[in-house]
Amino acid sequence: MKVKNKAYIRGLAKNILNANKSRRNILLLAIALTSILFTSLFSVALGLGKSMETQTMKTIGTISHGVFKELSDKDINSLSKDKDIKEFSIREKVGILDDEKISAELSYMDRKGFEWSLIEKVKGKFPEKEKEVFIDLATAKKLGYKGEIGEEIEIPYNIEKPYTGEIIEKKSEKFIISGTFQNPIDSNVGVGQIYLSKAYVDKLSLPENNNDVEVMLKNSFMIRDKLLKIAERNGYKVADNPGNLSDKEIRIGVNFAYLLSGDSSFDFKTFLPFLAFLILVIVAGYLIINNIFKISVNEDIKLLGLLKTIGMTKPQIKKLVHLESLAVALPAIIVGDIVGISIGKIILNKIFANNEMLTDVKLSIIVIILIILFSTAFTLLTVFLSVMKPARYAAKVSPIDASRYNETTIKKKYKSENISLGKLARRQVFSNKFRFISIVLSISLSAVILNSVLTYTGNIDLEKGISDVIATDYNIASPKYFRYMYSGSEDSIKDNFIDEIENQKGFKAGGALYYYGYEYDYQDIKIEDNKVAPILLGIDDYLINKQKFIDGEFDKDKWQTGNYIIIGEYGDKKSAFKAGDKIKINVKNKIKEVQVMGKVEYNFSIGLRYFPVIKEDVNDESSPTLGLEYIYMKPNEYKELTGDKSIMSYGFDVKDSEKENFDNLLKTFENEPDFSYDSRDLQIKSTMEFKSLIEFAGYSLSIVLFLISVLNFINVIATEILKNMVNLSILEAIGMTKKNIKKYLVKKNLIYSFCGLIFSFLIMLLVNKFILVDFMAQTKWTSYKFVIMPLILVNIINIIIGIIFTGKFYERHSKNNLIDRIRNLE
Repeated sequence: MKVKNKAYIRGLAKNILNANKSRRNILLLAIALTSILFTSLFSVALGLGKSMETQTMKTIGTISHGVFKELSDKDINSLSKDKDIKEFSIREKVGILDDEKISAELSYMDRKGFEWSLIEKVKGKFPEKEKEVFIDLATAKKLGYKGEIGEEIEIPYNIEKPYTGEIIEKKSEKFIISGTFQNPIDSNVGVGQIYLSKAYVDKLSLPENNNDVEVMLKNSFMIRDKLLKIAERNGYKVADNPGNLSDKEIRIGVNFAYLLSGDSSFDFKTFLPFLAFLILVIVAGYLIINNIFKISVNEDIKLLGLLKTIGMTKPQIKKLVHLESLAVALPAIIVGDIVGISIGKIILNKIFANNEMLTDVKLSIIVIILIILFSTAFTLLTVFLSVMKPARYAAKVSPIDASRYNETTIKKKYKSENISLGKLARRQVFSNKFRFISIVLSISLSAVILNSVLTYTGNIDLEKGISDVIATDYNIASPKYFRYMYSGSEDSIKDNFIDEIENQKGFKAGGALYYYGYEYDYQDIKIEDNKVAPILLGIDDYLINKQKFIDGEFDKDKWQTGNYIIIGEYGDKKSAFKAGDKIKINVKNKIKEVQVMGKVEYNFSIGLRYFPVIKEDVNDESSPTLGLEYIYMKPNEYKELTGDKSIMSYGFDVKDSEKENFDNLLKTFENEPDFSYDSRDLQIKSTMEFKSLIEFAGYSLSIVLFLISVLNFINVIATEILKNMVNLSILEAIGMTKKNIKKYLVKKNLIYSFCGLIFSFLIMLLVNKFILVDFMAQTKWTSYKFVIMPLILVNIINIIIGIIFTGKFYERHSKNNLIDRIRNLE
């Protein structure tokens, strides 16, 4: 027969919790702190994911999920009505600018497309009248115009067949600039954009399938699969190669900025640290919450036995224990979510402030809801897993066993009959091995994490940290160079900036670095008889003298002859050449034989801020990727061989007394769109801020885990004393003094503390060997040295708590006379 007793069980669970408020409060704090860990972790992870998505979208130029390419009006009418497409935007391609030196595309785009485009510094309005244009400012200036609203501009252009380059018609028209914009500095759209009005485009004789349709789907999960299904559902076949498509063939493009798009370059390896940390938090939460519930069930075991005697079933006992956990978990999770999101926002703000490669994004309401859902789910999962075993145990125990339950059982006969306080304490501690391990592990985890953080931050070497980024007091270049987007002569630093700097009071000396960027590929430039991709750089003597030679040495006289080169070797990627080797460099069939003078450590201070991916066949993405050879040449020989005079960056040193003046000068230069700079002082400040960020995140995590472990340890101490108060009172009745009882209790807790220290040390050795050593070897700004002091300090605090709290707590609960204590606690 089914009895309606849900309300009774809920009330009983509430009364049991309220009967022991200290235990309830410790549970509340433990679950709240676990929730804080999850919430702050998910806040940072989702915030960084959103930031990386936005940053990648800037390089692509749109937030749309994907695009259908080479469509006719009929195709648009068919596809745009598909159930999976929420919104769409049409771009009608016209052709390209008819200018050998300037590259720009002409097209029409609707208002929705402009909303999705990540363009910056928009002035004026989108084109509406027939002869209006909306143009990027850089293209207008390259054409010889100011780029002002209302300015008349003549644009020669070719109408082309989309994606094939086949010219259909040559035209030249005069337009009025209705608006201007700039592409983000991160954009990899290497061509200018000129947008025409719909009224003008409709009068042109354009190919039928010249439309691209960008789409927003219901979500960004597996975009490619969704686009393929939309095409298939509407009777289209997706082709890979552009041009010459049949009536029912189209092409698709996926916005790979979305991490779950299916085309993302997201590497699971980058997710592993996050996953490992997530498992660590679950384990830490499980160990602590499980232990507290185990103690709670043991405390209430006689009550549970009585409830079984009066008819409560096993499922009802389980439900009672689970309801207790739920009643505590819900308010704890609410508090944890609020605090965790606040901590997550603080950490994200610090990360964004110290990393210019990440876009500063604010957590939206939808993202916050997702964070709360994830955190709540994982916290409830942790609580559920933690309470499963205690609930099962509570349901299994019989009423008779419960009435005479004593947790400390002697499982074997001891040889010695002389039981000292130390032996008694050891028997008590090790009688329940699972509880012993869980308590010791929970004590150890916070100490290990804190020690790991301090091992990392304590070994950050400022000079080493900045040496591979900047070798001089200052380094000037275009903004794209510092944003890892240097493409060639268009992004070179102008001579007028260098001239003004060299004439400034306090200037000591400087040197330039020359590079041609994407203007040559593997077919244009190669080393004869070697299947490697050479990266030729011109370098001034001043910068060479700042470098560390790892093979050979610098000979200025030989260098001046122009017949020698220096090889840059990056990390473990060894060069195929060594000092003394002779090689032939072929640049567009112009060959120069040179000898290797030596090798230096290649890094950002004397090189590119990215690693080019060069294929053996530039027209075939499936062809093998070639190894890179960084080759430094004397500037005159570099210019003569490549025909390039582009200065990629210029580094220089100044007198310390004049640094403030140079800072002010360079800040005024930054008003120019093609100038940016870096300095040694800025890098030191950035490294210090990065160190502070790591410390902040690590300390926050360690403090939360440490608080949980301390609460757990205090709860263990309190519970052990209360649970054994009858036995302790009996010991006192037969002659043991309160002082000896305190000693016995302290010895028990010292065993936990010392075992925690040993466990911490062993775990730390494993973390160092398998994680920290390799991780710190990969980072250029750290040198691994073993750190142990934080580990010892955390465990000393645990030992002090074990001594002081034990004595105070026992005194407080043993004030009544002996007879009353034995009578009341039986």
